[in-house]
Parts: sequence; structure tokens; C-alpha cells
Amino acid sequence: MIKAIAVDIDGTLTDMNRVLCPESLLAIKKLFVPVILSTGNTHCFSRTVSVILGTPRIFIAENGGVLSYSEDELEILADQQVCEDAFLRLSEEFILKKYDSSRHKYRFTDVILERNFDLGALVRRADELGLPVDIVDTAFAVHIKDRRVNKGTGLTRIAQHLNLDQIEFAAIGDSMSDRPMFEVAGFRASVGNGSPGLKEISDYVAKKDFGEGFAEIVDYMIEEEMLFESL
Repeated sequence: MIKAIAVDIDGTLTDMNRVLCPESLLAIKKLFVPVILSTGNTHCFSRTVSVILGTPRIFIAENGGVLSYSEDELEILADQQVCEDAFLRLSEEFILKKYDSSRHKYRFTDVILERNFDLGALVRRADELGLPVDIVDTAFAVHIKDRRVNKGTGLTRIAQHLNLDQIEFAAIGDSMSDRPMFEVAGFRASVGNGSPGLKEISDYVAKKDFGEGFAEIVDYMIEEEMLFESL
């Protein structure tokens, strides 16, 4: 039985313009298990979304680099300096520019890049140099992040906090940044606009995109009586 749901935000609950889909909110209101947001967004952004959606202040931010356990308790697991050092080293060979947005000034653990470079070449060079980072493309942003953490490590710690096993979670997402949490969750589902690589390891792939796809997945889980009703 599924006792909690970990769900990505951008491209899963929102459309490509990062506008929250009404179907997402309606679907969340149907659920009687905790919904844990799991995102590459900042802590402050994630908290705001949790307030809007009515989900717990327990969430995964910055792709596992920051965890929130309550309104007043957060844990920073990644080292932003590792990412800054990688940015400087890669900038010697690539023309890289940090994403210029006031929202990204509130990041604790990673570096966000503008899309003005060959992503594949950058990833390969980072691996050749043995840099201790991952370069993650979420389709909404490119992140240089501490390799030691991801949405999977975040989900594991959140599960421990809730006294649950990871396999008692369902994971729902759209991009390869969601793959680490798919690898530890008990049920995995992609929205219709999900990346091919994520769909390959999904237990269910929605026919519909974005928030409509999320709502379809929720309806499927309810119809299949997969959700635990008495947490």
C-alpha cells in the first residue's frame, strides 16, 4: 500500500510556463495520504507552493540539497562551494553564465546556468575532470549540483522522518532529475510529457500531460485501491 506521494512541481503540477494546473489542485484535494513536494526549486519557493496547495511543510527542495521537516526545521545536505568550484573550473573551457534571477539568490546548495552552451559536452567534460557534481537538466533549468545528494537521497531521509519505508511512497514526475526518487519508491508514474528515460522505468505513464496527467495518475491509484487510508 502507498502511504505517501512524492511529486515534482514544474512540468508535473504545472505547465511549461510554470503555471499551476487547476487539475493538480483538485487531484491533491482527493488524496488522503501526505503529498511531499520534490523539486529543484528553492526552499522559499517550495514552501510557498506547499501553502498554496495545502500540502505539508515537509518537502524536498534543490534536488535533494535542502529538506524541510516542518515550518521551522530544515536540513541542508549539499555543499554549494563544490558547485561554485565546478562552475569556475568549467568556465575555463565553456562560456557559462549563471541564471540571472532574484529568485535564485535564495539557493543554498547548487548553481543554475543559462542555456547558452552544449549540455552534452559540458556533462562529458565534467566527468572527464572528475568533478564531484552532477549537471542536471530539468527542462526548466540546468543545475550544477553536489553529486552526493538527489531526490532519491532526499526521499529516503523524508521517509525516515515520517517513519515510513521508501517503498511505501509513490513517486510522480516528468524529467530525469526525478529518476533517483523513482529508483527508491514503491510505485513510479510519469505524466504524459515525461522524458522517455523516465517513462521507461515507470509503472504507469499518463496519457495526459502536466497537471491533467498528474490528476489521471491520482485517479488511477484511487481506482486501483493502492492508497493507504488511515495514516
